[in-house]
Amino acid sequence: MHIELSEKLKSFKPFLFEELYRKEKAERTRGKDIISLAVGDPDIPTDKSIVACAVSEVRKGANHRYPNTKGNENLRRAVCEWHKRRHGLVFDHDKEVSILVGSKEGIAHLPLVVMNRGDYCLIPDPTYPTYRTGVVLSGGRVHDVPLEEKNDFLPDLGKIPQKILGRTKLFFINYPNNPTGAGVTLDFFRDLVKWARKNEVIVAQDAAYCEIYFDEPTPSIFQVNGARDLAVEFYSASKTYCMAGWRAGWVVGNGKLACALNQLKENIDSGQFNAVQNAAAFALRNHEKILPAVRGRFKARAAAFCKGLRESGWHFVEPKGSCFVWARPPVKCPSLDAVCYMLEKASLLAAPGSGFGRFGEGFIRFSLTEPEPVLATAIKRIRALDWSGL
Repeated sequence: MHIELSEKLKSFKPFLFEELYRKEKAERTRGKDIISLAVGDPDIPTDKSIVACAVSEVRKGANHRYPNTKGNENLRRAVCEWHKRRHGLVFDHDKEVSILVGSKEGIAHLPLVVMNRGDYCLIPDPTYPTYRTGVVLSGGRVHDVPLEEKNDFLPDLGKIPQKILGRTKLFFINYPNNPTGAGVTLDFFRDLVKWARKNEVIVAQDAAYCEIYFDEPTPSIFQVNGARDLAVEFYSASKTYCMAGWRAGWVVGNGKLACALNQLKENIDSGQFNAVQNAAAFALRNHEKILPAVRGRFKARAAAFCKGLRESGWHFVEPKGSCFVWARPPVKCPSLDAVCYMLEKASLLAAPGSGFGRFGEGFIRFSLTEPEPVLATAIKRIRALDWSGL
């Protein structure tokens, strides 16, 4: 029998990070001692107190039943408490919060609740690939918005064509930014909210790295008056609490959008395991005890890695946050060529900037989610590279 796959599936390229996993595995099979800094998978174990809470919750029979799709009340209240402490914001735990099976799930689903065939979604370039997923599934269209170094990797709102804006429903942004490490200011959010209101565009801020900042705390778009009329923010426990495998996230903001996402989820999944939800609630309520050590390690890693790159002739802007360094190699060349050269000559795998979009060409993304001795060895290998051979 000949099985024909859907046209929508054919429109998806292989997920960048899965391709990098395969490349790394192939090199290891050849006996090479590969250091992979290609994927942002936190190496720091989840805090022992969170794990202990989860173990206790797993033993409770009541948690073995179906959860509430929008998230149990304990976690939704913990989310609201955290935003009140962190940003001074008050959210309705019933109407303005929805719990996600990782923020990636909600990000992929959001276009399905707001976009129709032919509508445009504005997506930064370079960008996290998942922003495109829901747009493709909804039959929508993508307009890439450049993030350039000369603009501090912030979008130039004035350069988005009016003919596109007239058909635009949604704009994804992400700060601290993956892959560039750029930060964001409240002034930018003010300009963005004003622009979005004028053009009737929904804003989705991916705040997955909001707590991995290195200087000034990352603001929330909801610190701007009127933002709640047109925006949602996605949050994740993955990097914040090193809980990537737990798949715990949430969305807050505009109540109509949060409830619409939950309505879609009711028809797709049955919510997150209550034991995981309650462990995430524990993490949020103990945020001030748990998070500083995680942030401190990523900040120290970034400083040390950037020092090594600088001494090796690489060009970059110091990251303001996230767990990535976005840099240009000492010679001008296609980013994929540079990645393959480092893999062959230094047994070091990184992510090519071209995999994040057209404006990522020429850059390399290094992930800092490996132990400090491994990162130090990676820098030694980079320093020993002779780029004249490329």
